[in-house]
Amino acid sequence: MEIKQIEFQFKGEREYIQGPDMFNAVIGAMEKDEVRNICFTAHGFVKTPICKLFLTDDKQELAGIGEAKARCHFDKDGKTHWGALVEDADNTVAGRRYEFDEASIISACRMESEGIVLMQPTQFSFIENIVAMNKHMHLQMFPEIKGSWAFTRIDLEADCEANNNLELRFRHNMNYRLTKSDILFDGKKIGDLYFSLVKA
Repeated sequence: MEIKQIEFQFKGEREYIQGPDMFNAVIGAMEKDEVRNICFTAHGFVKTPICKLFLTDDKQELAGIGEAKARCHFDKDGKTHWGALVEDADNTVAGRRYEFDEASIISACRMESEGIVLMQPTQFSFIENIVAMNKHMHLQMFPEIKGSWAFTRIDLEADCEANNNLELRFRHNMNYRLTKSDILFDGKKIGDLYFSLVKA
């Protein structure tokens, strides 16, 4: 098993790290052009800026590592690899911060019938864009629903670094416990994005 240290930066005044940053950290630790069939699941917010990323091609090795805030599996070099992200509670680093203007992503989008399109490039990553887009689409489609929409999972054929020509199409609503949207790049489906409703 390989263990990597991950250091996060907090966005704005937030005291937690969300799924998109976890995804960027985990997938960013790989040689992206060799990673395929990605399945990434977020299990909660990270509260510590330092985490440990456990990587292995034997899933059983992850059984005793403790509570993982995110898990993933992907194909590389002809094998399936497994990963788990765990908070490092013993590390006392305060953590750095940077600004994140989610509204600038939304202003670059156009809503469609049960869909949303990113019309121009942003300064943010692929996952930051599509998560902000999906959140906005859910808020527009279900304005009467009380609670917060949270990124839960993403399945991708391969890592994507696009920050333009992205589109989401709403597909399924499983009683608000889980929703599913198609992810398209240049008009071609490249994966699925899942959200859950966290009730107020």
